[in-house]
Amino acid sequence: MIAAVLVAVVPHSQRLPMWFLPMTLAVVGFRYFTQTRRIKQTYKRVLVMLAVMVLLMIVYSQGLGLSREISVTILISMTVLKLLETYRMRDALLVVMLCYFVTVTRFLYSQDMLLIFYLFGSAYVATHALAVLNHEKNNRWLDGKQMKATAANLALAIPFAALFFLVFPRLGSPIWGSPDIFGEGKTGISDTMSPGSIIELFMDDSPAFRVTFDGGQAPPNNQMYWRGPVLWHFDGTTWSRQRHNRLRQPIASFNQDLAVNYQVELESTGQNYLFGLDYVTAAPTGVFLLPDSLLYSTTTINQLRHYELRSVVTDKYPEDLRPADRELLVKLPAGGNPRTQQLMSEWQSQYPDDIQLITQVLQWFNQEEFFYSYSPPPLSGEIIDQFLFESRRGFCEHYASAFVVMMRMAGIPSRVVTGYQGGINNGEYWLIKQSDAHAWAEVYITEDNGNGYWQRVDPTGMVAPERVERGARELMDEKRSLFDYEWLISYKEQMDKYRYQWNQWVRDFNVNKQQALFNAIGIDHRDGKNLALMVAGILIFTALLSLIPLYLMSRRKYHELQRLYLQFARLAKAEPEIYAQHPKGLEHLAELIMKQYPNTRAQVEHFTQMYLQLRYGPQQTHRKPTIEHLQKTLRNIKSKINATQ
Repeated sequence: MIAAVLVAVVPHSQRLPMWFLPMTLAVVGFRYFTQTRRIKQTYKRVLVMLAVMVLLMIVYSQGLGLSREISVTILISMTVLKLLETYRMRDALLVVMLCYFVTVTRFLYSQDMLLIFYLFGSAYVATHALAVLNHEKNNRWLDGKQMKATAANLALAIPFAALFFLVFPRLGSPIWGSPDIFGEGKTGISDTMSPGSIIELFMDDSPAFRVTFDGGQAPPNNQMYWRGPVLWHFDGTTWSRQRHNRLRQPIASFNQDLAVNYQVELESTGQNYLFGLDYVTAAPTGVFLLPDSLLYSTTTINQLRHYELRSVVTDKYPEDLRPADRELLVKLPAGGNPRTQQLMSEWQSQYPDDIQLITQVLQWFNQEEFFYSYSPPPLSGEIIDQFLFESRRGFCEHYASAFVVMMRMAGIPSRVVTGYQGGINNGEYWLIKQSDAHAWAEVYITEDNGNGYWQRVDPTGMVAPERVERGARELMDEKRSLFDYEWLISYKEQMDKYRYQWNQWVRDFNVNKQQALFNAIGIDHRDGKNLALMVAGILIFTALLSLIPLYLMSRRKYHELQRLYLQFARLAKAEPEIYAQHPKGLEHLAELIMKQYPNTRAQVEHFTQMYLQLRYGPQQTHRKPTIEHLQKTLRNIKSKINATQ
């Protein structure tokens, strides 16, 4: 029972308060002590005080109010505390039942394929504990036969689970989408950026999203800029996003040769923005296309999200810039970074044309001793001055931030764009990891005719072009962490292929796919009567189907016994048609053998007794050892007969 509790609780450990693990170890240790010492006295007042104290600690650590976190924590804590007063069968059964609920609550956070296998194991341990509690004749919880029986019982439940998964009525979102109710997801790219924020993502190889291109025609790696939050405001250290109250119009006309169609499978982020290649022509259903070309969802992305996009793969986007936006896009904190301001004033006098000035800045990055590093020195105070004139070591966010500040000092409207760059061709789809997170810049260029356009500029590519061509990891000569091995990364990418299939067929089995399934078998899912009849028929068929293994096992038992009976009959010089010639059955055959071979009396009587017990005795008799014993006894009888001949 303790094992069932521990196995069910382990997947929640990283989300529970820090005091939970010591409390669990103390409870389990005390419960084990009382079990071995056979102490059954409980102190009700102490247990009540302990439960109240734990409840107060939960409220203190997770706040007051009904939420997923506090509800799950209370359930798990009370399941563990229940061990302290479990000395009767009723309490033990209650604890095991609670283990099933604790196991199920883990689905509220994730439905990853690997986690599913662990939770199957948790269900197995709880079911085995339930079987041991109800098994009167064997108190050993590691008994091999009982463990196999538990596995067989769970195997019988698999067809029913699969049936209910397929036919259970669906809502508009996948049934696995329950995390969306509670509003939590894994955060990757944020809507703010400060030195070091993207470096943290570089250490994470978990999937951000997966992309399938129509016809398998993917753009070159150096053109895969997956646009995310666009950052307008700078306070001297941190960049943040602008809130908009209007939308960007779809791209009406574009070069068809530059257009690509693709489907995105986005992992949960807990945010509202989606990612797409520069530049998305139009927003999908339920998504806004903001003026800075950010895709903003009306709902938080707390479950697997699929959407289709069309993009024009280019580094330019024509747009008329409003005066209010122009003012925001050249704004900087007053008096900051004087050394950079002086440099830009000198260059601005030398290069009055915006294009020439941008080219000069990029050449400066390329020709001076700047280095691309995922472990740059920390910056404080005038961070742009420190980076450009002192450390000169940075990640993509350092270069993008410094470049945009330099452009604004020159009066050129500019902004930082965050997202992902590149990806891994993982067979039938492209895998974009969190470690592909990237930041680049956009500058607004005004032409002589008064029109303008946004120009993507990636200053990181001037310092480390390999980053844009092949990815950030290609530049790293040392390991990012203790487990940063090529074979392990390759293994994770291979496993993601199976996870992709799991997502397609299980996690994303929504109402549309269920309707397609019903249509394929000719059932109208809106007709409750027909659906109920179909479910009832499948249940009956599945139940009968699940009985086949039990029937075959029983037939195998009698088949083996019949084979032993025939061998025993041959020892009595009887013909194969023993049922007709020896109506008295086994006992008559035994008398014939003992009469012909008196030295086999003990073995024959033992064989007869064991055979009758197995064939006609209680079904709880352990079959395999008894049949093996019968075979051994029969061999002994044959040996004695051969010795007398």
